[in-house]
Amino acid sequence: MGTEAFYTTAAQVLPTLLIALAVEVGFLLQIFFGEKKKPGRARAAAGEIAKWGGGFMILGRIFLFGEVLALAAIAFRWFNGWTFAGVGLCLLIMLGAVVYIPTRRLLRADLSSDKDEDEDEDEG
Repeated sequence: MGTEAFYTTAAQVLPTLLIALAVEVGFLLQIFFGEKKKPGRARAAAGEIAKWGGGFMILGRIFLFGEVLALAAIAFRWFNGWTFAGVGLCLLIMLGAVVYIPTRRLLRADLSSDKDEDEDEDEG
């Protein structure tokens, strides 16, 4: 179904997407660790840290599956529908995560800045 060029490109793009996700998840975790230091937010922040850390581990497994499948397809000439669907699905999931996670982080930063402004107005 897919050509050798598709699997070669997928094998190169998947690690790039994983690096982008690692950076974004790092930014998110940095935000949550900052919130963990605030009084009354430690438990909620710890839950968010566990959720995002676990989610990144799942994305890591999806990456690994797609990468191994793409390399196996190249090595053994498995250019069939199953390998195409598997690698394509992994690419779509990783691309979706690359769009979703930064959007979530930016919305989180906007909401956090709004809360900080509200707290400053209440104190003053």
